[in-house]
Amino acid sequence: MHCLELKNIELRALEPSDIDNLLKWENNPENWIAGIRTSPYSRDSLDRYIKESGNDFWDVNQIRFAITLKSTGLCIGLIDVFNANSLHLRAEVGILIDPSHRGNGFALESLKIIQKWSRDMAMLKSLTVYVFSENTSSHKAFISAGFENMGSLKSWIRTSKGWVDINIFQWLVN
Repeated sequence: MHCLELKNIELRALEPSDIDNLLKWENNPENWIAGIRTSPYSRDSLDRYIKESGNDFWDVNQIRFAITLKSTGLCIGLIDVFNANSLHLRAEVGILIDPSHRGNGFALESLKIIQKWSRDMAMLKSLTVYVFSENTSSHKAFISAGFENMGSLKSWIRTSKGWVDINIFQWLVN
């Protein structure tokens, strides 16, 4: 088995053909609250991002993969490893599955692939993720992938509807 694929999906580097999906997902205000973005990206800035995404993980301390269906090659989401720390061999992980493909186990498959990559290629010791407390489907995926719930941070993210708590999950390489 190739190190970046499982039964139903594979992870691949970003390609110029991913620009429309990136524009759709990155410019959706519903996705901004998970990060620090408050305004849309231009096509030109995302095009430059794709072109520069071939840099080595440890040179830029992050990597983004397109999540694609093996059966069709359709890009259904993104998975990021970011905020990498080479001294402590840890990083954060983020995942986005297009709403039309949620509930099919693709997040869990993507996590299992990224865990193998993180351990075998990046040689990380730990991955951490911050998940909205009410996002129980994400909680289940991370727990199923072997992440442990380390606790919560109260009123951690401010949204237009008020403050939201998050749960912190961590995966340690055995």
